Amino acid sequence: MRASFGVLVGLSCVLPAVVGCGDDDGGFIVDASVPDGSMRPPPYRPPRCGGDGGVGDASCGEGGVPIEEDAGFDAGPPPPPCNEITFEYVNAGATTVWLSGTFTSWAATPAGGALEMEREGDTWTLTTLIEPIQQHQYKFIVDGTTWIPDPNNPNRVDDGFGSFNSVLDVCSAACGELDEFDWRDTFMYFAMVDRFRDSDGTASPVDGVTDGDATRGPSAQYEGGDLRGITQEIDYLADLGVTALWITAPFENRSTRGAAIDPAADPRFYSAYHGYWPSPADINYSDPDNPIPRPRVESRIGTEADLRAMVTAAHAASSANGDGIKVLFDYVMNHVDDSSPLFLNHRDWFHRAPGRETARLCGENVVPGDPGSGLLWDDDFWTTRCAFTTYLPPFDFDNVDARNWSVNDAVWWAKEFDIDGYRLDAIKHVPMPWLEALRARLNTEITDAPADRFYLVGETFAYDNRELLRSFVDPETRLDGQFDFPFKARLCEAVFTPGGNLGAFRTWMDGNDGFYGAGSIMTTWIGNHDVPRPIHFASRQIGNCREGSSPGNGWTSDYSQPTAREPYERLGVAYAVMFTNPGIPLMYYGDEIGLAGGGDPDNRRMMPWTEGSLNEHQRALREKVRALGRIRGAYPVLGRGRRVTVSSDADTWVYRMTGCGDDDVLVAINKADAARTVSIPAGSYEDLVDGGAVSGGSRELPARSFVILGTAP
Repeated sequence: MRASFGVLVGLSCVLPAVVGCGDDDGGFIVDASVPDGSMRPPPYRPPRCGGDGGVGDASCGEGGVPIEEDAGFDAGPPPPPCNEITFEYVNAGATTVWLSGTFTSWAATPAGGALEMEREGDTWTLTTLIEPIQQHQYKFIVDGTTWIPDPNNPNRVDDGFGSFNSVLDVCSAACGELDEFDWRDTFMYFAMVDRFRDSDGTASPVDGVTDGDATRGPSAQYEGGDLRGITQEIDYLADLGVTALWITAPFENRSTRGAAIDPAADPRFYSAYHGYWPSPADINYSDPDNPIPRPRVESRIGTEADLRAMVTAAHAASSANGDGIKVLFDYVMNHVDDSSPLFLNHRDWFHRAPGRETARLCGENVVPGDPGSGLLWDDDFWTTRCAFTTYLPPFDFDNVDARNWSVNDAVWWAKEFDIDGYRLDAIKHVPMPWLEALRARLNTEITDAPADRFYLVGETFAYDNRELLRSFVDPETRLDGQFDFPFKARLCEAVFTPGGNLGAFRTWMDGNDGFYGAGSIMTTWIGNHDVPRPIHFASRQIGNCREGSSPGNGWTSDYSQPTAREPYERLGVAYAVMFTNPGIPLMYYGDEIGLAGGGDPDNRRMMPWTEGSLNEHQRALREKVRALGRIRGAYPVLGRGRRVTVSSDADTWVYRMTGCGDDDVLVAINKADAARTVSIPAGSYEDLVDGGAVSGGSRELPARSFVILGTAP
């Protein structure tokens, strides 16, 4: 088999662009190197030795080759083992090409162990056995001195010297044990506690805050949602297919009103209903496991007992993947409330410019009075020192005492409430030593984390700077992943805009899959709490896929609930892409029903729980999400496997998720506003959304639709 990037001939079970073990399309294999996904005869039949491609299966011999039960049966020559790899490199001008990597201890010469490649025409090749593990790294050495990553292999990691190493997954080792929990299988749901479910019909408003009817528009006031409300709806979430729940920070928050970030543009006053204004006591963490006084849960959303009960209920839920619902808290580490005892008693822990009570504001110009100098938000020096607003002084994490306090606090909450991960707010505004210290402590002190990793996902609001996002990602020392803002913008443009091109998005995705490094787990999304609701992008009311929040779109009645079918179907198509590709798909509460809302705070309406208040298209969208969530939980290949494109054009995309045993999944998408015909590879399938048997061949997809097909039982 030949990889689309020219690395692997005669190999099954390897890299994301390669058709994997068990692919069988009527005697042919989809060649991802051919743009139209045409079919060609396979050079061999891939071994079928258990769910991991033959590694470690008692019915398999060395290298995953099946052991025949009837020694007298002549099956012909056995297929090559899955760790027999052929490397290819095209370079007509080279005089020598050697291969080196982790499997040669990075030998620099053949005498030291580098492997010599042979030339045939302009192509250099080498076939060799590689130890089956999930992350070998390698480079080609051209003419004895020039080290280069494989030009066509999209899976790369930073080599620490200004370049990259190519990454090799041998024998689908990256899939792991398919019957064990893996963060890559999860479907994450974000519930803003105050706006999700009110369990008792009561609220505790803050004096002087700008109010509103949050059932149909913006409000800056506490509305009564609480932890018990989330507990009441754990079964709803489990039925939807949710396997990870992220909630807003449940810690004690500012109890008085606060002005907007830019009072000149927005004269309204806000409460801390959103959880992002922490107001901790002067807690002593001399004994990190027994802080004095004890940290407090925000009283307006519940008690410590309520929080424990919610986590316990989530963990015990009957979930789509059989592993309960994991729980993540939002953790806000950049700043605290200026009336908090912690700030008042430790002012030297916080940034304050000389003669001022707070640091410079992030919304100020780098050079005062000069708009052309840019804003402090994005300045290399000031981004970790500026204050979001006057009453939220930022920590000075160059101060070791301040950094230790914050890390102790985060670790205490994680251990005390037995949670499984953190979403780290505004991580680009926090110095790297804080993040690295937190990761080190979590690695040391939380030894029973799901899949051996306490999941850390960061928020870096950057649609067009993947390098910035990647700089924070390292599963061993920093983040496991980030919210994939570049993915959101391009998915929105491809599916929602009239001129969107799904084929171009496919090409971008091919380069995005391995961009953040081996072991990273990004979180993909199309809606969150800082941008207008995605239903308005899908309805084409908003044409700029990077539009954020402003007073103009956050305090308005312009964003009513759409009544037409089309936007809900477009949103369903976007979800189909998210749920059938690597990365953890994230659903912001209410987006499963296409809840309306402009920018913040209009995008934070109360979740409607009365079925009669939903239109038929909202209910239909929710059923699609339910199907997608359950499929995600049942088919690990969607998060752990590799995507092989069968065909793509401006309106359609057909691809197979493969490489994790025999349970391949084929996805066909039509984002056009008219029916389109696609070709499904030959074979027998099961329709995983609507049920029933499906055969390969030509198939018409209705406008704004998708099908997901599994291997027929």
